[in-house]
Amino acid sequence: MLMKKLKSTKGQISMEVGILIAAAVAVAAVAVAAVAGYFYLTNVKNVSGDVGTTATGIIDEFSEAADNASKTNSTP
Repeated sequence: MLMKKLKSTKGQISMEVGILIAAAVAVAAVAVAAVAGYFYLTNVKNVSGDVGTTATGIIDEFSEAADNASKTNSTP
């Protein structure tokens, strides 16, 4: 019975189709991972630049506020 199934053309075609579908799913998963990785890395790169700009702006604002506070609170 097992030998008959192994020699069956219908079963072989079914198995080949299953392997092709599994391979297509694997390739699609790798492609999705690659695209997601690309967008993640480009987003991280863009955000890191924005964070630096924001941090510099906040430091400048705090420095200006400290200067204004020291000028206001200084006694002549």
